[in-house]
Amino acid sequence: MQSGGTSESGSGLRSAAQSSYSAACDILAGGDSQLGSRYTILIVDDSEADRTAYRRFAMVADAQSTIFLECDCGEDGLALCQQHLPDLILLDYLLPDLNGVEFVQTLKELMQPVPPVIMLTGEGNERVAVEAMKAGARDYLVKRDLSAQTLTQAIRRVITQQALQRTVSRRERQQRLISSIALRIHRAENLAETLSTVVDGTRQLLDCDRTAVYRFNTDMSGTILAESVLPQWTASIGAKIEDSCFQQNGAENYLQGHKTVISDIYNSSLTTCHVEMLSRFEVRANLVVPIVVSHHENGQRQLWGLLLAHHCRDVRNWQPDELALLDDLAVQLAIAIRHAELVGQLKTRAGALSTSNRRLSETAKMLQERNKELDEFAYIASHDLRAPLRAMANLASWLEEDISDKIPPESREQLVLIQSRAQRLDDFITGLLEYSRAGRKGLTVTSVNVTTLIDKIIHNLVIPDRFTFVKPSENYTIRTQELLLQQVLTNLISNAIKHHDTPEGTVRIEVISHEGLLSFSISDDGPGIAPEYHKKIFGVFQTLTSRDVFESTGVGLSIVKKLVERQGGQISVQSELGQGSTFTFTWPEVAES
Repeated sequence: MQSGGTSESGSGLRSAAQSSYSAACDILAGGDSQLGSRYTILIVDDSEADRTAYRRFAMVADAQSTIFLECDCGEDGLALCQQHLPDLILLDYLLPDLNGVEFVQTLKELMQPVPPVIMLTGEGNERVAVEAMKAGARDYLVKRDLSAQTLTQAIRRVITQQALQRTVSRRERQQRLISSIALRIHRAENLAETLSTVVDGTRQLLDCDRTAVYRFNTDMSGTILAESVLPQWTASIGAKIEDSCFQQNGAENYLQGHKTVISDIYNSSLTTCHVEMLSRFEVRANLVVPIVVSHHENGQRQLWGLLLAHHCRDVRNWQPDELALLDDLAVQLAIAIRHAELVGQLKTRAGALSTSNRRLSETAKMLQERNKELDEFAYIASHDLRAPLRAMANLASWLEEDISDKIPPESREQLVLIQSRAQRLDDFITGLLEYSRAGRKGLTVTSVNVTTLIDKIIHNLVIPDRFTFVKPSENYTIRTQELLLQQVLTNLISNAIKHHDTPEGTVRIEVISHEGLLSFSISDDGPGIAPEYHKKIFGVFQTLTSRDVFESTGVGLSIVKKLVERQGGQISVQSELGQGSTFTFTWPEVAES
């Protein structure tokens, strides 16, 4: 067995071979990174003279280093294939220990894929040629017809086919990887799973020693989040990296889409501190593409991190399609990252919503319990409090009837006062119950004509003869709970009459539609209300006139305010002493069912 190094310059035959094969190398430029720098040919032939001729014919002129491996038997050739994996095998059909077909069949059992084989034989034989091609040989040559031209043409043909097959296969695997990653983006439970898929698949496709995803912090330091590395090289997963050179210079370039392609870090334009950082991780050649995440909601672009490919065993001439692959994967990663961010935000919002719903449910349950307690109180107030009041009023009435002719006028007035006070307290209880129950009854939403409703309210009120009404000019029909709106309007219109300070007056009612709400205004020309009482009048049991002068429970406006606000509206008053009052409230044109 012999192993040959780079061959020296020689005869014209080799020059012809160089010229022919140089064209093949030009064709293959960019197709296989190994062909442009180092090429290994294994020659398996028991004739030393033939091996010498092949070596001369097959010299790769433009390779930096062409390595020839030679042996004179099949078993040694198989051993060399397992140790060095040649790029091409020149194989003699008749060997001392086995023939070429047996060699190829055994080689298939030992490794996949099998390096391309050109089989040579001393005598042309069609049967042998067919047998060789069926076994897997790429070409079949007869030694007696062999020349520098025929051998270089055969080599060029085989190598071109091999390079094209490798390129097609690599691109198919690249597309499968990208498709797989795109699918995983939608199926992945978390970002870590997607990152792991990317680095594992990329390292296998590029046949490099390490691939990794590097995540930036806000200060442009960072951490290796995911990594796929061969066992003989130092793992960097979880490593925290602070590259001061990069922090000062590199971020903006990468944000603009800059990519780094370094075949040898020791013969590059990298700064000393950057080279030292890479050497800590045994990097010799590297590819770097940015992972830029776009936030469409604000139009900003974020330099999230870097996708890295490291070659540690030797220098490496990275090919354009390898850079394009890494770039495509970085785009897919950016999509996956943004997807993960959005999913995280949705989960956070879903959690907050779940908490809010739980609290709302608890509040609703508590409100239901409070309403139940209120109903129980209402029953007690209605039954237990009113019973003794009625007894007091009845007793005073009986006394007045039975002994009215025997008691002095002062005592008779006191009996009447007892009855009026009992009635007032009964009215207070009634008002309190009405306030507590205001708006709580489930009423059906129906179509209500506002003008018709106002006419009905005015018709049902006791109105002094010298009072006039100015009704709204516009006619509106809305969807609402009629009884509630009727209760509000009745209270405000009756107040305008009841609290007027003269036997004649004018009440003006206006209705305006605006953005889904009706605005009602009830104006009078009565005594008016001082500004300092504008808020007080909406409180429970609040009156501006002594009840001995004007009997009132003081709950009417508080009920009105409660009903309006429960519908999502607002109520206010505009008034000055001696200038009348205007009460304005809003009411939805379409009530919630």
